[in-house]
Amino acid sequence: MSDKIKKIIGEVKQVVGITVADSALGKSKTEREAKKSIVKRHEQQFDKPLDQLRKATGKLVFSDTNKPLHNMDLELWDRDIGRPGDYLGTGVTDDNGNFEIYYDPAKGGFLDTPDLELRVLDSKISFDSNSDPVSTYRIAYTIKGEDNVREKEYDFGTCTVPYWLYKPDSHFARLFFSELEGTPDDYSVGRTLQGYDAASGLVPIKAKHVITNTLNPNEPTLAEVQAAYPPNLTIKLDQENPGYSRSDEYFVSCILNGMNPCLLKRNKNNPHQFKVTFNWDKYEKDDDHDLNNVEAFFELKDEKLIPTAITIQSRYPDSIAPNSPLKEPVTYTPNDGEKWLQAKRIFRTNSFFAAEMIEHYIKAHLQMEQYTIAAFRNLRKNPVRLILSPHIKSLVNINQRADEVLVSPTVGLVTTNGPLTPEAVVEVCKESMATYDWKGWKPRQPLCETHTFAKIGNLYWQVLTEYIDIFFEDYQEEIVKEWLEIRRFSDDIVEHSVAYQPSQPSGSSDDSDYDWYDYNELDQPDIPRATINGIVKATRPITVSDEPSEADIENLKEFCRYVVYYITFWHSWVNDSQADEGGEVVYSSLALRNGSFGSEDDPNIAPNIIESTNLIYMVNVLTAIKYGYIIKNEDDDIPEELTTILASYKDQFADFGYDISNIRSLINI
Repeated sequence: MSDKIKKIIGEVKQVVGITVADSALGKSKTEREAKKSIVKRHEQQFDKPLDQLRKATGKLVFSDTNKPLHNMDLELWDRDIGRPGDYLGTGVTDDNGNFEIYYDPAKGGFLDTPDLELRVLDSKISFDSNSDPVSTYRIAYTIKGEDNVREKEYDFGTCTVPYWLYKPDSHFARLFFSELEGTPDDYSVGRTLQGYDAASGLVPIKAKHVITNTLNPNEPTLAEVQAAYPPNLTIKLDQENPGYSRSDEYFVSCILNGMNPCLLKRNKNNPHQFKVTFNWDKYEKDDDHDLNNVEAFFELKDEKLIPTAITIQSRYPDSIAPNSPLKEPVTYTPNDGEKWLQAKRIFRTNSFFAAEMIEHYIKAHLQMEQYTIAAFRNLRKNPVRLILSPHIKSLVNINQRADEVLVSPTVGLVTTNGPLTPEAVVEVCKESMATYDWKGWKPRQPLCETHTFAKIGNLYWQVLTEYIDIFFEDYQEEIVKEWLEIRRFSDDIVEHSVAYQPSQPSGSSDDSDYDWYDYNELDQPDIPRATINGIVKATRPITVSDEPSEADIENLKEFCRYVVYYITFWHSWVNDSQADEGGEVVYSSLALRNGSFGSEDDPNIAPNIIESTNLIYMVNVLTAIKYGYIIKNEDDDIPEELTTILASYKDQFADFGYDISNIRSLINI
């Protein structure tokens, strides 16, 4: 079968798959599957004294580390072929993973000697109308014991459980999952149905473009591709005010408040001069796209940032390897007319590529997975689970999907539409993750009056500080009581953290006259790190003690604030801006071609037709799924303290032009 036919068949399959999934039959199936995953917790009740009962004992350990699987809920059943089985008893593992479950063999049925089966249960917590926590359970793993057990005490022995396993030989803390079993954390039904709805109208558009272009490389035109999709923000702005999206004012607005809210550097000798740099010297370039280093310079006048120049340094056509020879840099100013507009487009493309790869995929999705796995492995009784679980759920699901649609070597949006090779994208991930940490982090301070992203970020940080302080005050006794879970949680995070690497100056440009205007969001190298097996770890421990000190409690609060901030506000801001800045291909894309300089009307400069429709399709899908918001609290699992406090700040956010109902509660897209 030719590649052309395979491509056409692949697009048709996507259309048919989404059509079926979005049908009444598909949706009802999804609802049935969700209901099947929930089991009821049985209460332990016996009509006989304990000395007349039998007992099942054993120990559960993680199959990847052999560490104890603590505080896991268990049920003991009599396994019956062809029938649901008979419930015998319930139990829970202790700190060392040990358990004992008393049971009455008569519960297995008349003249039926029990065939023992141990069920390991997961629980999810939501809140009822009185804000009291309610748990629902699902079977996470089943351990088969012997048939016809007659012993007074039956020992299951030490059982290794494949529960939230770390992926071996991964550069980062990633979840290992079986293709047959899927992930251990299901989407909610509402999120799944929203996904069908979001894709159902867009998949046929992309399929039509891909099939048409595969059959005839001259069709459709770039204009026809663009017109087939809903107009994005830049198109709408220009419909109201022609040319505004290409203006210097809007350029600055995106630098400060766009999908990639840039952290600027200030001139040491002139505090009114700033710059933003994207430098890719040390990375390998692909064969299809241009890769340019760019620097944009600004001057602060009357609390407004004004662009003064853009410097572009291009690679030679054969400069593919890292640190290849470069052309001489060329600087453009607002007086350069069309060349200035083209320079801004080249800068926007670099910024959008960095936003999609670093600000979106690495900072939100990839960084937060390390905390998600450790939390699900360790937090069950500690109330901190109530803070984290509504935000970290579904993240491993969407990250598995993001690995394919964003960074897959063959079909990923970043790797196929962007200018770097797949290997270079991995290098960027490794270098970025090597400097990220929660300790000492807080939002950047506003640079000027129009820096609304920084103002909103600081206001939200204030909301989270107030929320977490109140939560800890209410639950401190229980947090301290169950501190062992926090200790093991912290140990897991640090043990599976990447190695620390000090942040290196980007590229070869001379930065001696510039320094960051704000260090709040940058690593604080003077804060000590942990060393494991001779390796300094990037992520610092929350605690190293089984008994918390005041400093440990403050660390935990700081950690929770950081994770919730990134999963909710940061990801909401970056993800939901994708279509705004990437939904018009001639305005911005992940890479340009054939020298990059050229009119927006020149299709040879823009991405090709397949890349263009893939880009517009993907950014629309990733912003169209509207499920999982803090204020809506669709799954009733967000503590009331957060929704109440956030709602009380509604007017203050509105003063900055921001609607708090847009803050997503989790990363499920």
